Amino acid sequence: MNLSNEPFYHIGAGAGACLLIHGLGGGVYELQTLGERLYQQGWTVRGMNLPGHDRAAKRMPDSTWSQWVACVQTEYQQLCRHHHRVAVVGFSNGGLLALYLASQVQNLYRLVLLAPFLGMSRWLYPLVDSIGYWIPSLPRWRLPIADPEMEAQARRVCFFRDFNLAAVRSAIELQRRVKRLLPQMTVPTLVVQSRQDRVVDPEAAWQGFQALGCTDKHFHWLTDCDHIITLDRHREAVMQLVSDFLAGTPLPD
Repeated sequence: MNLSNEPFYHIGAGAGACLLIHGLGGGVYELQTLGERLYQQGWTVRGMNLPGHDRAAKRMPDSTWSQWVACVQTEYQQLCRHHHRVAVVGFSNGGLLALYLASQVQNLYRLVLLAPFLGMSRWLYPLVDSIGYWIPSLPRWRLPIADPEMEAQARRVCFFRDFNLAAVRSAIELQRRVKRLLPQMTVPTLVVQSRQDRVVDPEAAWQGFQALGCTDKHFHWLTDCDHIITLDRHREAVMQLVSDFLAGTPLPD
């Protein structure tokens, strides 16, 4: 498996399209293997790097939730021009963007949230809102992937070795907005979350799932993997769950 952080757009043989949205400080490499699997199953797949994430830099650039939202909306509308059925998969902060998009559009087919950034450890919020204004970024020594081989591959292609705290504050602002919208969500939704996630709060993902207003919703717990579940030890299970859900196949309890 050769990971890449280059955007992709693969036109599938079927009628459906899927927009894949990566996480904060990450890149499209986080969703590359999932995109390839969905393409093999006939989906047109689009994975792009969000504003502030589109090129390598010594320090992660500033970017804001409104810039990310504008990018996602543009990409979604472009897919809608050619496909009557468009699904969205959001990983981590990409899950917030997917939820925000779902609150703004009418015909979204299905929604997949992978380790969505609906919360983090409580002690981190005051830290980001205090020292975060004095320190522009924090170093990131390794990526949150428990599989050492995949972590090494991902580290080779990721663009940044730090985490921009201004961007984190903007993501938290989006998080607060999205949480208020959850009861209004009616799109069929799948949430997949690791219990050992050390970036987002697993319990917040469960609480957010319960708050969703849709009746067609599914939650799946993973164990023995970290935050980037699309590349970690149970990546095959994640890809199977997503592909089954998008195809309308009944999921296991």
